[in-house]
Amino acid sequence: MNMFQETKTLEIFHVPYYKMIARYMQILGQDPHHKTSTRNIIVIIVVTSIASIFFPATIEIYTSLCNKDIDGVFECLPHSIATAVTIVKILNINFNRRNFSKLYQMIANQWKELKLKGELHILEETVIQGNRLAQFYQNTLVSFFILFLLIPLISPVLDIIHPLNETRTRQQLLRVNYIFFNPDDYYFCVYLHLLWGAMVVVFTAVGADWLYMLIIHHNSGLFAVCGYQVQKATANPNYFNYGIVMENDMYKKFRACIFMHKEAIRYYNLLNECSQGSYLIQVGLNMLGMSATAVQTVINLNKPEEAMRNALFCGASQFHLFLLSLPGQVLLDNCSSLADNIYDSAWYTTPVKIQKLLYVMQIRCKKLCSLTAGGLYDMNIENFGIAFKTCMSYITMMMSLRD
Repeated sequence: MNMFQETKTLEIFHVPYYKMIARYMQILGQDPHHKTSTRNIIVIIVVTSIASIFFPATIEIYTSLCNKDIDGVFECLPHSIATAVTIVKILNINFNRRNFSKLYQMIANQWKELKLKGELHILEETVIQGNRLAQFYQNTLVSFFILFLLIPLISPVLDIIHPLNETRTRQQLLRVNYIFFNPDDYYFCVYLHLLWGAMVVVFTAVGADWLYMLIIHHNSGLFAVCGYQVQKATANPNYFNYGIVMENDMYKKFRACIFMHKEAIRYYNLLNECSQGSYLIQVGLNMLGMSATAVQTVINLNKPEEAMRNALFCGASQFHLFLLSLPGQVLLDNCSSLADNIYDSAWYTTPVKIQKLLYVMQIRCKKLCSLTAGGLYDMNIENFGIAFKTCMSYITMMMSLRD
């Protein structure tokens, strides 16, 4: 039985749109092929790599507070927050490993079932959108990351190309404190260490978010499939002239609609259980980090290199929060459109017994399947706009603290 379940779980990564995420799961130690011990070792390596820049940055925050250097705090705070958010992402997937395995198994079963029914194209359309969104997210975040890496190298490169009588001031990738030595004395060694840690942070964030985008869009596709099934089942009213509804083939189709709706809701409940705690921490920290980085950008307007680096980090934080909210909006839209599909169908031509089934579905559709951050914040575009406005208020508050 265990071997059968494992085979089912692994089938998800044979689906074309999940092949890329399979590579990320291998790197992050979340591949179902791996043994538990192997997974734990990889996760420890990933978390340790991220923590190796989290703690020096946090120590620098503490040092800046002791020295009453508010600018130093604002400079280090976003970096510590970004690393903390990434640790939350990888640990959330690791600790919810069983639930994710159930999601993988459900995806594999539903993909195969809909393929046999000839209805896979509806689900596929939504999953393709999620895959494109994830690829766009990956390309954009990696582009931000490359620019972020290159900016500190401008001064060393200029020292070689156009040397002056004195060495130009060098800006490290992140402001950190190693306690035992001065980072400026080992510039390139520290840069390589921060480079490694930053790479792990970026690719961990991309992998975890890509996975969420795909499985959320899969859930959205299930609601779209359910609406399609209802429209298809009510398309020809001549089928309802039979005397016994139970023997009617169309009644079986309506039962299939009910089961698909129930499956979509079960999938949503499991998905929300896996994500709501993680989303709560990520949204809160992301808003704080975005505000601090915006303040730091304003402070360093007279330093172009520093201002550009902070602006890139601020843009990446905003983009990250937007991409956290967008899949939730897609799920919300597809869930709410199911009620419209039922209403727009020829339900009035169906027997009373089937109308009762559709009425039950309509009632359930009123309770929208919205992903939440700890039940306090709904993941959608409207709340993203509210969060963005809130960050503007935080920026004003932080600027006043600095003054």
